[in-house]
Amino acid sequence: MRPGETVRRHLATAITARLRAEIPGISAHVGEDYRHAEDPEAVAYRRTGAHFHWLAFAFSPWRMWDLHVGVVSIDETQLSVGFHISERAKPLLLAHLQKLGASIGATAEHRPAALEYQANLPPVSIAEADAESLAPTITGLCRSMAHLARRIEPPADMKAA
Repeated sequence: MRPGETVRRHLATAITARLRAEIPGISAHVGEDYRHAEDPEAVAYRRTGAHFHWLAFAFSPWRMWDLHVGVVSIDETQLSVGFHISERAKPLLLAHLQKLGASIGATAEHRPAALEYQANLPPVSIAEADAESLAPTITGLCRSMAHLARRIEPPADMKAA
């Protein structure tokens, strides 16, 4: 297991346990678990050449692929943390992503390889990352994104099953 994957798996467990009572629809998705998945988004993601070294916190009623807080390995030493929406959700959510990004001093940017738009905080060192140091930041991002997910009804094709 890569160093970043260990951190991301630990964060998935710790953050969902911390927020489950407050955000009933929260779920954590570790990218490595989707590396060989056959759902259309995973297949499209593989075709871009993007890596599956990420963690996504999703919020019901939205599908994870369309709206999430992302924790992404930039390389072997750094993680990116921020708000993410899919390209197909752009017409409905980009203005909201821009506002969320501005609230944390981040600019919403298109990431073609990831098939999404992201508003990320400055990179974090994997060596210094653990659930205790990242929990306050990720928890705050999750609260903001969960609020957005509850306010805007997703189209049928972006609803979680």
